[in-house]
Amino acid sequence: MDISVLRLYLLIVSVLLLFLVPTAESTVLLWACLYRLEICPFRTTTVAG
Repeated sequence: MDISVLRLYLLIVSVLLLFLVPTAESTVLLWACLYRLEICPFRTTTVAG
């Protein structure tokens, strides 16, 4: 088995586990806020300065 195929399978399994566990929504929101994505509910439009 090629190492890139193994990494792809591990990625798929980890994404499936992320969406199957009950805390998946909070985990996705946490990463969204850390990366300052639009779906973060705690994101403000004002600029602190």
